[in-house]
Amino acid sequence: MRDDFLSGDWAANRHHLNAGIDKAMGRLVTVFGDTFASLHRQQFDAPWKRRWRQVRISGQR
Repeated sequence: MRDDFLSGDWAANRHHLNAGIDKAMGRLVTVFGDTFASLHRQQFDAPWKRRWRQVRISGQR
């Protein structure tokens, strides 16, 4: 069990694990990058360029 990574199965299929880890980390980095870019835009965007929502307040409910 201790030296299972030296077996033929591991040697034949380790690229699947590496590809899966690379894919997951790539997605994670993309999500974090998009999130931080969005937060940065919201914090440092010029307030006069923002599109404000039109809100109607009516007395009837």
